Amino acid sequence: MELTQHLHRVENIKAIHDLHSAGVCPNVIAVFMTAEGIELTAQDVTAIVNTYDALGKEKAPSRKVKALIAAKKLGQHDESLPCPV
Repeated sequence: MELTQHLHRVENIKAIHDLHSAGVCPNVIAVFMTAEGIELTAQDVTAIVNTYDALGKEKAPSRKVKALIAAKKLGQHDESLPCPV
């Protein structure tokens, strides 16, 4: 997946959160996002908003974050690991 696809997804999540913060009903947000080509239900919108609000409440120590990033980089370039199907 390209970086621009990740950025578009983050922008969509922020837009959903901003619309919800402005008092727009989840049903209306779902219809708006569906009209934009992103199939969502009101329950999906509520789940996204709740998840967005939960982010950042707990912070992982930077030592652990650096270790996870290093492990991911090693795994991407390790030819001995089995390929998932």
